[in-house]
Amino acid sequence: MLPRSLALIAAGLVLTATAALCSVAVRGYAADRARDQAEALRGDGDYDQAWRALEGALRIAPRSAELWTELGQTYRAAWFFRLKPELLTSALQAYERAAQLSPLSAAPRAELARTLVLAGAYREADRAFIRALANDPRNPGLLVDRAQTLEKLGQPGDALKVYRAAAHIKPNEYSQAAEQRLRSSP
Repeated sequence: MLPRSLALIAAGLVLTATAALCSVAVRGYAADRARDQAEALRGDGDYDQAWRALEGALRIAPRSAELWTELGQTYRAAWFFRLKPELLTSALQAYERAAQLSPLSAAPRAELARTLVLAGAYREADRAFIRALANDPRNPGLLVDRAQTLEKLGQPGDALKVYRAAAHIKPNEYSQAAEQRLRSSP
């Protein structure tokens, strides 16, 4: 009797584990499909359909930082072309949610910072770049983005230091041009 009971328990555990793995696979597939679909729709300028696809996928995988980041990009693109403040708010909220779900990833914070730059909120953007760089300090693209933000904040000396840090990691035309431009500025 005991061996049969153990066999039934083992079979139940195997079925439960298999169901859990299938559920994870389905959520992953739905997320990948929604991201691809949203990217194509965004490319066609169909932002409403793009965020509907992402929101549908988020109902299946609500803890997907990648989906939240993609949703932020969709809202940001829609805001950029439609200039509706609520779309900017939605983009910022989506990036914040992605950052909460993936605290070690620089991507959501970097996209949040880039969106804040587009909105002209340079101080907030700089803080977001600093948080993104805490997770990816040797990312020359993030360093250049932050340096450009520091320039917009009227901090050429600090900007030049950050451009130099980016160039030290990977030479780039932005840092080279900044070296010429900012070295000669008062």
